[in-house]
Amino acid sequence: MAKSLSMTFLNEEGKKSSITLNNVKEDVTEAEVKAAMDVILAKNIFTSGGLDLKSKDSAHIVERNSSSLTVK
Repeated sequence: MAKSLSMTFLNEEGKKSSITLNNVKEDVTEAEVKAAMDVILAKNIFTSGGLDLKSKDSAHIVERNSSSLTVK
């Protein structure tokens, strides 16, 4: 099962912007995600629509399952 981490931030206008990381480790903790989001905000390395990200909004772990189907 593939896991990804979706982190949502608010920019200077209050609009949401998400960053998704694939292949997240199985035992990632809430504290690690909060710390990563804090670093992203502190380093100011991403923008959304040309505007700086200003605050954390939410974070989600997304799990995906995939099953192949024979169609030939």
